[in-house]
This record gives sequence, C-alpha cells and structure tokens, in this order.
Amino acid sequence: MKKLFSIFCIFFVSIASFSQVWNDDFNGIDSIWNESVVQLNPITISDFYNYKDSILYLGGGGFYVNNGISHGIASWNTDTIITYQQGVEYGGVNAIIRYKDTLYIGGSFHSASENPNTANLAIWNGSNWRSTSIGEVNAYVYDFCIYHDTLFIAGNFEDIGEFECKKIVAYNGEEWINVGDMGMWTKALAVFNDELYAGGYWGVRKYLGGTEWETFNPRPNGYVNELMTDTINSFLFVGGQFSAINGEDSWGSAMWDGFKWNAMGTANGTTIWPQASAMYRGEYYVGNSYKVEDGDWTFGIKKWNGESWDSIGGAFSTTISALEVFRDTLYIGGLFGFWGGDSPVPDKRTKCMVKLYMPDNGCDYLKPRINTYADTFYLNNGEAIVNLYNNNPYADSWEWDFGTSTGSVSASQVVEHTYTEVGEFNVQVTVAQDGCVKTAEKTIWIELGGGIPDLESIEMQVFPNPSSHDFTVKTNLLNYKNAEIKIAGLNGHLKDIIPVTSETTIIPTKGWSAGTYICNLFIEEKLIKTEKLVFE
Repeated sequence: MKKLFSIFCIFFVSIASFSQVWNDDFNGIDSIWNESVVQLNPITISDFYNYKDSILYLGGGGFYVNNGISHGIASWNTDTIITYQQGVEYGGVNAIIRYKDTLYIGGSFHSASENPNTANLAIWNGSNWRSTSIGEVNAYVYDFCIYHDTLFIAGNFEDIGEFECKKIVAYNGEEWINVGDMGMWTKALAVFNDELYAGGYWGVRKYLGGTEWETFNPRPNGYVNELMTDTINSFLFVGGQFSAINGEDSWGSAMWDGFKWNAMGTANGTTIWPQASAMYRGEYYVGNSYKVEDGDWTFGIKKWNGESWDSIGGAFSTTISALEVFRDTLYIGGLFGFWGGDSPVPDKRTKCMVKLYMPDNGCDYLKPRINTYADTFYLNNGEAIVNLYNNNPYADSWEWDFGTSTGSVSASQVVEHTYTEVGEFNVQVTVAQDGCVKTAEKTIWIELGGGIPDLESIEMQVFPNPSSHDFTVKTNLLNYKNAEIKIAGLNGHLKDIIPVTSETTIIPTKGWSAGTYICNLFIEEKLIKTEKLVFE
C-alpha cells in the first residue's frame, strides 16, 4: 500500500510539474486601480514591452499602481514598480519602446504629464516627459519598430510639428525621415527576413526603401492590426479583423511563409487586436478567442501548433489586448475585470494583467518545411534544375535527400539539384538545431515539356548580370498572356512578382542586399525557366 501511495505521489508531482500555471500575483504590485468606476478611460493594459528581460513596461489607459499615480505607463523589474511623473492625460498608451537607451511612448493621449507638445508621442529624458525635436504629433501612434538601427513609428497621424508624414515616419536619432505615404492608418510594424513589414487598413506592405512600399496581393479581406515574426521557422503571422485570405477561411489570423499565404481556419474565430499576439515556446499565441457557455461569453488564449489551434484557457470576462513574453512567462493584459485560469467560469478579480507559465514543449518549436516555386518541373535539353529551400535559417545542419540514387547530401538551407529523368521524387531535408532533429518531406514531379508548346525554343536572357543596378530580362515568347517573373530572395523567400508583357522586362533592385537571387519565368502558372541574378 505504501509503495502504491509513493508511486501515486511521484506520478502526481510529475504531472503537476509539467502543467500550465496561471497567476496574477506580481511581486511589488499590490493593486492596479482607478479613482472611480466611471472614468473617461477604464483600466486597461494595451501593451507590454520587454526590455532585455530585465524590465517589463506596462502601457494602457486610466490606472494607478499601488499608491502611486501612473496614468497609463509604468515599469516593473519583478520587484519594484516605477511610475513616470503623472503618466499621460486623457487617453492611453498603445505602444512602448526603448531606442538608443531612451524610452518612447505612443498612443491617444492629450499630453504626457501636461508637458508641452507631448500629445500622442512622448520621450522620457530621465526626469520628465518631452516632445520630439520638431514638435507635436497630430494624431494617434499605434506601433514602434527598430529596423536597421532606425526607429519607425506607425499610426494615424499626418504631421509632427510642421513635418509632413502620412501615417508613418522614421527617426535615426538625429533627424526625422519621410518614408512614404500609407494613405490610411497603420497599426503594426515587424521585421521579417531582414525586411520591414507594415500592417493596417490596406492589409500588409513591405518596405522597399526611400518612400516606397509594396502592397501584398492577395490581401486579407479586412483590416490588419498585428504582425508577429517566428524567426526560428521564418513565418510572419498576421492578426486582425478579417475572415479569409486568398479565398480560404482564416479568421483573425493568417501566416505568410515567404512563398505564399497559409490560411489558419475558423477555430480562432475572433479579431486579434494590436499587441495581442506573441511567440512563446516557439509557438504563436493569440488573445480573444472566445467561448460561449450557457449564454455567457468568456475570452481566452489559443496557440497555433503548426497545424491547428489549441485552446489554452483563461476564461477572461472581456477583451485581451496585450501579450508579451518576459522571463520565460507569458504576460496577458487587457480590459478584463475577471479571469478563471483554465476553468469555464470567471472567478478571480484581476489587475487587468495575468501571467501564464507553460512547460517546455521540447522540440515542438522546430517546424521544418521544404519550399519550391513549383511542384512540377520540365526537362529542357535533358535537364530540370530545381531550387529547394528550407525555412530554418539558424539550424546547425541540413541533410538533403533528393529522392534519387545519389543518396543524402550534407549542405545548406538552400540547395540546387539537377534531375535528368522523369518521375515522382520524394525530397527530404533533416534539420538539426540545439539538439532537436526533424525531417520534412515534399514530393516533386519531373515531366517532359510536351505539354508546353516550343518549350526548348523559349529563351530567357538576363543582362547585365552581374549588376549593381536594375536587371533587364529578355524573352522570346509568342504570347505574353499569363506570363510573369517571380524573384526569389537570398533565402528563397519571394522578393517580387513582375508581369511579362513585352520582349523586355525590367527587374527593379531598390532595397536589395548584395548576393545571388533566382529569376523564375512562369507561363500559365508553370515554371519554365530559371536564371541566377548576381546583385553587387
């Protein structure tokens, strides 16, 4: 009996040590409160900002912390809460960042502690808030992002003082920079594949440099509020108020993998608000997934496991508006007054913030793929050159098997293989990273070009090549209908799509980094020719 009891205890402790833990006990934070129930701005946490895993900043609207006046901005080092003058007046903080060791806050506030010209954007000088060097921002600020050592600021503004900037602006620490006109509000910024992306009213855009932005097509069928990068697997998650991408159900979230859009189904079923997503344990977490039970709505946390949505729990009484990982724990903020952990009915009064610890998920974070720009390739003069791309740029090693008698080859993330026979080939890549080893597979087909008229007579010439400026592509197609060029970037990700409408096509290279790119010629959605481009 004692032996059975001991086994049970060991089993129970083992299970408990691997279960998720919800908690709203924050050392040094006794309460977050308002002066009265009726407020212009209710208590809410709209953003967390993790600074070097040493300080967690809290931004939002209408709150006091302990006995101190905070009004929308505070910081916490897991022991002590710090406030900044009187915080902000008549509004809230939407975004927080430290740039060149200086604290910036952005939002919808009238001023920061009544200091002049600090509406919507304020800078902490160590003792009080100040304005930008060129004046006051005339409308809301929604997000910050540091890209190539430059601070980018997104929002709904038109001017900073007398400096005109249309929903987006940049600052390099010395001067303010015009980086284009977004037309409508911009709510999210993120760096993906060493490129800057923006999300907003118009969907998703990629920064090309200068004042130029490229809009992704197709776009989600609604607004984009949030962008989140999975750097391990090279995925860009897009959150917002939409229900489909490229004609497929994708409620609230979709994923761009650098080659194509990936729909994420209907199970999330809700809007993702700005700042309300995070990468935790290498997986994508979102807030606001709702559950209806006995006519009552509760909001919770879900995560994307790479194939489907898993419900984590939470049972929050209303909106979740901020997620951030700090010291190996997920912090959750919002407008909610109650939460219930993983129980179905809210039963705990909160400070508008809760933390969730999830156990280590082992190697689940590693999700290797094999990407190509086509599934079918055609022999041309007895050869079909196939470019293969893995999505894990920081792996320790890659071992490729091309499905032929050549066996496996230890190589890099991006490889090229020449096939000389028709057939169906199962390609595999085995990726090792930090002790985790996983294999991805993809089937490709090599066919004769009989289905494509005059395949072997189709020519594609690129000049100058190498080039330090734009490339020119010359083709000899009989019919230029439904012909296009897709440019693959340094790691295989889609760089550009250019319609082919005449004998010569210009490939613009503004914003390119030096290196080797791939020019893919498609006709009727079939990959016909590839050519390497060397950009100097």
